[in-house]
Amino acid sequence: MIVNKHEIYHSMNGSINIAGNEVQEAINFIRQVTDFRPQIALILGSGLGNLIRRIDTASEIDFSEIPNFPISSVQGHAGKLIFGYLHRDSLCSIPLLVFQGRVHFYETGSIERTAFPVFFSYQLGIKKLIITNAAGGINNFFNIGDLVLIQDILNLAFVQLPISCNNSKLTKQKHFNYFDAEMKQLALQCASKIKIPLHLGTYCWLIGPSYETPAEIKMLKRIGVDAVGMSTVPEVFFAHSLGIKTIGISLISNLAAGISSEKLTHTDVIKTGVKMTERFSELMEHIVLSLK
Repeated sequence: MIVNKHEIYHSMNGSINIAGNEVQEAINFIRQVTDFRPQIALILGSGLGNLIRRIDTASEIDFSEIPNFPISSVQGHAGKLIFGYLHRDSLCSIPLLVFQGRVHFYETGSIERTAFPVFFSYQLGIKKLIITNAAGGINNFFNIGDLVLIQDILNLAFVQLPISCNNSKLTKQKHFNYFDAEMKQLALQCASKIKIPLHLGTYCWLIGPSYETPAEIKMLKRIGVDAVGMSTVPEVFFAHSLGIKTIGISLISNLAAGISSEKLTHTDVIKTGVKMTERFSELMEHIVLSLK
């Protein structure tokens, strides 16, 4: 929760500074550039930025122009903020905020920088969030190009996430369900309607940037992980703590080490994202147009 520039999140062993004044400076800049008021945010993962082609853009801003905004150094993350709408026939979405790319924890070593877009979205008034990523498939039933609706998350990056929550109802829960049930059901209905297979699975966050070893994948498979990647979990965690309704969707961009005998490269991840972007974009379009 960011209420003023002096507030911080507390972890079990101290505190992690969440610089509310830095977020506010970014918000103030946006307010000067555009009066657009988004209600849904989308974070697009590696190679998935082509969804932008379907958006009627009201404003487009480079991350580098926004004060304090973290900038990705990874190929496939364009680093743009898009405000606009999705249209299909007579249908029009509610106002959108799209992050064309993200910063990973391994790029900065800072949870604050990784989670910055979530706090930024919250301060802009975002109530719903769709997080996407390119992930390695571990489940034997997954193929390259498959889409997976994330059911649960696992943090094996061994990065401590601070414990805090601005919602008294959430603090009383014995078990956190990080993803919104209604949004998940809507995603499944949309996928069924347009006949795009949408798997269900558990997503595991590892710190990266190196890919997993076959031994690591064997371990993850044994403990029930379906897909693995280097992002998403911090954003999901903080979105949940802020009361933002969230779903996560993974594109299986490669089969993980030991599942496939092929050598893994980030270039291949990007190529898969681009190749499968039409199917991904179609599903995203239907989900966004169905949200109110």
